[in-house]
Amino acid sequence: MARRIARLAGMETAHTVVELGPGTGAITRELLAALPDDGQLWAFEVYPPFVSHLRATIDDPRLTVVPESAEAIVEVREAQGLPGFDAIVSAVPFTLLEPAEITKILQAAARTLHPDGVFVALQYHPRYLAPLLRAQFADVKREVYLWNIPPALLLTARGPRENA
Repeated sequence: MARRIARLAGMETAHTVVELGPGTGAITRELLAALPDDGQLWAFEVYPPFVSHLRATIDDPRLTVVPESAEAIVEVREAQGLPGFDAIVSAVPFTLLEPAEITKILQAAARTLHPDGVFVALQYHPRYLAPLLRAQFADVKREVYLWNIPPALLLTARGPRENA
């Protein structure tokens, strides 16, 4: 599934990528495997044991582990002087968050994504995130990934809305 996510995110041509909720790094490793040598991946993780684990187990100069909430992507984009990220990948368990918090994260993603960029979310609830994504992005597609146990839902969003 991590390889599929990397393909959906267009990692082979991406140069500036964000991962929200990398956990222990299973998807992170696949993103890095596909990322060009001159690419950069910022991984936002709020759980300190996961932050420590990522830093201890992935030695790649293209990876920056950011021990902050997903909403901090706005500050990172500004600090890096980027016009927008090429891709944002999320494994944040949105069903555990309040709708207002989800909206803040999705708004931050829409504001920091390059106009031609892509937002890819891994979820397990079939309907929860799609309507919130549609409020921030013009084009949202769903794909059920049956090879995962349990089957996963991969949502791909493009076209950040200007009012996001």
